[in-house]
Formats: sequence, structure tokens, C-alpha cells
Amino acid sequence: MIAITAAWAGTALSASGPAQSRPALGTSTWRGIALGAEVHIAFVHDAGLDLDPLVARCKAEIARLEGLFSLYQPDSALSRLNRVGALDDPDQDMLALMSLALALGRETDGAFDVSVQPLWRLYADHFKAPDADPAGPDDEALQAALALVGHRRIRLSPGRIAFDRPGMAVTLNGIAQGYMSDRVAALLRRHGMTNVLVHLGEICALGEKAANEPWTAGIADPADAARLIARVPLRDRALATSAGAGVPFSADGRHHHLFDPQSGRSASRYRSVSVVAPSAAVADGLSTAFAAMPLGRIRTLVAARAETKALILENEGRLITL
Repeated sequence: MIAITAAWAGTALSASGPAQSRPALGTSTWRGIALGAEVHIAFVHDAGLDLDPLVARCKAEIARLEGLFSLYQPDSALSRLNRVGALDDPDQDMLALMSLALALGRETDGAFDVSVQPLWRLYADHFKAPDADPAGPDDEALQAALALVGHRRIRLSPGRIAFDRPGMAVTLNGIAQGYMSDRVAALLRRHGMTNVLVHLGEICALGEKAANEPWTAGIADPADAARLIARVPLRDRALATSAGAGVPFSADGRHHHLFDPQSGRSASRYRSVSVVAPSAAVADGLSTAFAAMPLGRIRTLVAARAETKALILENEGRLITL
């Protein structure tokens, strides 16, 4: 829910209909709610095609994945893992997403870390108090929470996910929305849909919106949602945006949900970070990680990944494309 809110605040979507040269095609958009936020899927399809069965499959898949990854459903697989500290016989999608999350943690030197949920709880509880110190949690409380953070303390095997230390907890909000978009897009591709845009918090585009015309996503300035800082063409690509302004804890916005796992403080290097990649889950995780990383390290990681780029909006308003 938190990551979806941030991404929605940082990304505006344009999905216009097919060109007049393709009169046999129609467009339809399904809108709904997933992980507590508005989501939608735009279809380009043969005129007259009944999309209801496909939409029903998509809704069922979204509900199934929410039942794995939601922090807010007490019976979800993630909630059970956090409550008990271990999860036996995890679903294959839970294993796949956790495996990807830990791999991204290693690749980003820990800048992406799904075990930061204790920091979220610390900041949420701190700023919920009527007399909360605007400077944030004190050092003692911060160090106690940081002692429970560390992706390398998560043990993963085909039959079990477990924490090394009592009190640890995981959030998948920095990657689950992208993974869900990927999975729904794959479902639609299996059922013959070749031109679709899936937005379940992060964007996954299949094919194009019209003949020789890609889907287009506009990235908005978090400080001014009416101002687009870039328009990104997407054809069989995904886009994710992370912006601390989407979910602030403090009134001044200095404390927000994008944490630097090393310091325990909110990452403040950039106003927003967007990533284009072949996978929405990877774009989602990298945009979260890049928020806490220096520009040089981001440049190195982007250069090492095929068909991946980053759009960094600096706090002063300058856009850097890597």
C-alpha cells in the first residue's frame, strides 16, 4: 500500500486509444483496487471481444497475490512470516519474490532491503504521538530498530523462509507491486493479449497502444503533480517510480517511508527516482534502492544491466538520465 501510494504520486499515465488506421481494434480499461490503492489495466483488443473472463482471471490473480504479500491482511503469508519469524512450505511466488528481493539486496550492497519493516514501525509509532519530536526517533530507539534490519539474516530454502533474529519483519512494498504487474501481464500474454498496459502500482507494458506507437508514461514532479518531468515510451518494458514525498511521516516531509538501511534515516538524496527495465519487479526494487544510493553507484549498476535506465530528479529540480 505504501509503495503504491508513492509510485502513484510520482507517475502519471497516458494510454490513448488505437490509431484510426486500425478500426478493427478497440480499447477498454478495467479499474479496481489492489493493496489499498487504485489500479488499472488498459487493453487494446479486437472489437467485440468479451473481456469479462480475462478481467475475472486478473482480479483472481491479484487477490491471490495480495493474500501472499499484503502487510494488512492478518492471514497473508507475509503477515504470518512476520508474526512467527518463519514460513514453512511457502508458495512458489513468495519464494520467487523473496529470492529476487535478496538478490537485489546483494547487488545494491544492501540499499534494497526488505527487512526494514522495524524502521517503518518505529517511525510510524514515533510520529503518531501528539508531542512527537520533529527530529525523528532518538538514537537509542533507532539503533534498536537497526539491530533487527539486515537482508542477510533472512534464510531462504525451497521449503522454508526464516529470520535469524526474533523481532525481525519484512515489507515487500518496495517490490511486490512490480511483481504483481509482471504476473498479471504474463497471465494476459498467455491468454493471447499482446497489447496491454498493466498498472498495479508500477507499470508493465506489453506491445503498443497503436500501430508503431508505444505506450507512454508521464513522470510527474512530486513537488508539483501538474508538471511532467519526462515522458517515457514503453514497449515490452516496465517503469517504476519511488518518491519520498508520496508517504511522509512528518509534516515537513523530511521523514518518509524510503529508508536508507545503513543509517535508518529517510533517504534524502533525490526528489524522485524512476527506473525503466524489462521487469516491473526489478524496476520497482531498483527505484527503491537507488533512492538511497550515490549517483556514481547508480550509474555503474545501470550500465551493467541490459535495457535498463534510470531517471533521477535531484532535489534542486534537475533531471539526470542514466
